Amino acid sequence: MQAAYDEYNDHARSSGKSRGHFVVDLCRPGHLTICLRNFQERIKCNDDNWDAQFGEYWTSADIVDCIVSYIVTQLMDIMTDANSRDGAEMLARVKADARASQQFLLLSHLYSQKADAAALAKLRKELLRPKYTAMELALGSIVGVSAVGGAAAATRNQEVADTLATPFHVAWSEVDRVAPAVTSHPRITIATTAVAVAGGFAYYSRYAKQRALQRADALKANVRVVKQQPTPVLALLLQSLFSTQDQVDTIRSICIGISAHQKLELLSSLVKLLGYESLAVFGDCFDEVVLLDPVQYPGAMKAFAREVCRNDLLNFGRLHFFFPDSRMSLDLNTDKTLKEARFDRHFVRDLTWSRHQLEELAERRFVAAQRAALRTNTSASADGYTDPPSSDALGASFTDLFKKVSVADFSGYLSRLSTPRELMIMMTEMFARIEAKPNDQLKAEDMEFAVSKALEQAV
Repeated sequence: MQAAYDEYNDHARSSGKSRGHFVVDLCRPGHLTICLRNFQERIKCNDDNWDAQFGEYWTSADIVDCIVSYIVTQLMDIMTDANSRDGAEMLARVKADARASQQFLLLSHLYSQKADAAALAKLRKELLRPKYTAMELALGSIVGVSAVGGAAAATRNQEVADTLATPFHVAWSEVDRVAPAVTSHPRITIATTAVAVAGGFAYYSRYAKQRALQRADALKANVRVVKQQPTPVLALLLQSLFSTQDQVDTIRSICIGISAHQKLELLSSLVKLLGYESLAVFGDCFDEVVLLDPVQYPGAMKAFAREVCRNDLLNFGRLHFFFPDSRMSLDLNTDKTLKEARFDRHFVRDLTWSRHQLEELAERRFVAAQRAALRTNTSASADGYTDPPSSDALGASFTDLFKKVSVADFSGYLSRLSTPRELMIMMTEMFARIEAKPNDQLKAEDMEFAVSKALEQAV
């Protein structure tokens, strides 16, 4: 399925139609491992109580944050590459849209996993819009020069100077009448006023800075799967992008999203602006993520699968998640989960393989492994080309390994397996026994032991 997306994307790019679909590849465990480690640190949890704490704190919004982090990190790599033509084009598209500039700047500071200070500074330089346009600066300069020139001309004309000074004289006389102590000591009055103004300005500056830092802290508190940028950096960015009246909820609803579906919708709009057709997410090999290992943390995998199966999340579309067990084993058949996931609307099913399919898969993998080994051991010809090994050059077939196992036992044991993962574990155990006793052929009890191991470890 993912190969079909890649093929379509290549065709779309070559034809100039679009950039294809932006594919989020969560099949490699590295990204999820980083996200879960950051989440573990954020909730102040250790490996001993991870199974219980994860189920209590993990939400579907955190899963979407992992997806957002993957996309933003990939886009940052492309758009900050000085030699990338696609990156320059994407940067120009974002720069042309004020709302997109706000959104991408904020997402890059909140979600990028490996953005350094230099990359973020370069992005701010490109996307931050100046507070005043060139026209406004020119008009301000003209008004300022005119005001200074008018004041200078007025001071030279005594009548005009007296007219302008009359309100100040009247005000000073009124103060002298009401509070003569103020006018009798003008230096003390001026000094006291200056101290009061300076104190008020310092207090207001400190208060405004504290509010800006609190707003930045509140905004990044909801992102638990990424190590955040320093709070002062984010506070300065928010001051440049939004007014002081804009609250955290307002900023989140405009640029990030609050619910899982809203986050995906805003993210999809951004990638479409960059020239992609849509957003597609692939998730697999979750059991290879250290903190989702179903053997060490059986509850973590169930909690993770449960939060994926939410109607709010599944409604987005183009989400392809594959879990290493059945719906029943993952506790996805409970009434609560069925109500929240709306499996009557979403295509969710158990994937199983028949004995014949698994046997054919094992045969293909076994033959492919022998061909790869022969290719490695065979030296290349003078022109650098190596002929593919013929069928005669290959060794035994998959079924030849089980000559001492009866057909009934072979079929019975293999029928107990239902997934390629179980088959892989069984074959690993079988080859370990062959390496331990190279002169002995496999027997029925060896196969029984390997199948039992596979069923235990594939949980």
